[in-house]
Amino acid sequence: MKKLAATEVLPVVTLRKGEGRRLRLGHPWVYSNEVADGLKGLSPGAQVQVVDHRRGPIGVGTANPHTLIAVRLFTRGRKAVDGDLLGRRLAVARELREALGCGETYRWVHSEGDRLPGLIVDRYDTGLVAQSLTAGVDCLWPLILPALVEQANPDWVVLRADSPFRTLEGLESRVEVAHGRLPEVPVAHEGGLEYRFDPVAGQKTGFFLDQRENRLRWRGLAAGHACLDLFCHTGGFTLAAAAGDASESLGVDSSAPALALADESAERNGLTATCRFERADCFDFLRASDRQWPRLNLDPPAFIKSRAKVKEGIAGYQRLHALAMQRVTPGGLMMTSSCSHHLSLDELVKLVARAAGEVKRPVQILATSGAAPDHPTLPALPESAYLKSLLLRVG
Repeated sequence: MKKLAATEVLPVVTLRKGEGRRLRLGHPWVYSNEVADGLKGLSPGAQVQVVDHRRGPIGVGTANPHTLIAVRLFTRGRKAVDGDLLGRRLAVARELREALGCGETYRWVHSEGDRLPGLIVDRYDTGLVAQSLTAGVDCLWPLILPALVEQANPDWVVLRADSPFRTLEGLESRVEVAHGRLPEVPVAHEGGLEYRFDPVAGQKTGFFLDQRENRLRWRGLAAGHACLDLFCHTGGFTLAAAAGDASESLGVDSSAPALALADESAERNGLTATCRFERADCFDFLRASDRQWPRLNLDPPAFIKSRAKVKEGIAGYQRLHALAMQRVTPGGLMMTSSCSHHLSLDELVKLVARAAGEVKRPVQILATSGAAPDHPTLPALPESAYLKSLLLRVG
C-alpha cells in the first residue's frame, strides 16, 4: 500500500445510530451489522474513516466488506495509517518488552493488544516470524517490513500468511522468507534451554511463546516426579520438566514432524536420559493406558474454531479432562490450558468441575494464569485474552 498523501480522502464507513459507544470505550472492531453505509464496493484491506450516524469521527481502520468484523480500528480520530504511525507502534511495543525483561525471544507484536490489529511478530534471537491475519495487514506489509528491519536489524524475517483465520478474510495462504536467509538450525532460547522449531512449516510462528511462564512453573513442580505432557507439540513442557529434574518426562503428540524437532531438542540439551516422545492420538493414549502420573500437563489445540462450535468443543474438552483426571495419581498435579478464543475462563472452570464429578475425583484449583506478559490484552476486548490455564490438584 502506498503512503497516503495528506490531501487524499479516505472512504467513509458510517455506523448505525447508537453503535458508536462501544467503540469509543476502546473496542477495536466494527461488526458488519453495525454499519449503515460505506462498505459496498470496498477492496479488502482498504483504509476507511469510521464515523457515527452524526458524522462524528470514531477512528481509522482497515476494512473487509466480506467479513463479520468489517473494520479493525488502528487509530482514533481522522489520521490515516502510514509508515510513521506503524513505526511508532512497533517501537512502543519493543520498548515494553525490553522493560519486561523478555530477553531475546519474545512476542514483539500481539495484534490488537499492541494496537496493530491483524499483525503478530515473534522475535527469535536474531530472526523474526511475522503473521498476517487480515487483508489490512497484507496491504500494510510493504510498510511494516522495512520498519521491522530498521528497528531490529534481523538476520532473517519469515512472513507466515497461512493462519486459518485468513480463510474468514477470503485470503489465500502463503509463507515466504521476506528478508535475509534462514539459519540451518533455527533455535528458540528459553530458560537456559534450546528448543528446535520450524519457522516456516511449524504451527503459528513455530513455537508457543505464550506458554513461557507456565513452562517455568511446570519446571519448578517436576523434581523427582514422572511427568506426562499431552499434545506436547515440539516438547516445550516435556523438556522443561526434564530440566526441572523430573524422574521421567514423556511427551505425546500426533505430529511426526513436531516430535522429530522435540527429539532434536532433547539431544541438544542433554536430556535424552529423561525425555522420551511417543506418537499417538492423545485421546486414544489415555483410553489405552491405566498408568497414573503424579504430574500431567494438557495443552490441546483449540477445540472451538467458531461460535457455532462452542457446544461441541466444550463437550470435547470435558471428555479430555475426564480421561486425563483418571490418569493422575491421587494427590498429583495437573496443568490444563485452552487457547480457544470462544471458551472463557469461567466456562473452563465449569467443564473441569463437571469432568471431576463425572470421574468422582475431588479437584482443587491452585492457580489460574494466561499468556506471558509479552502478550498484552485489551480490557475492552475479552477475546484478546485467549489463553486460559489452570493448575489443579486431583485427589
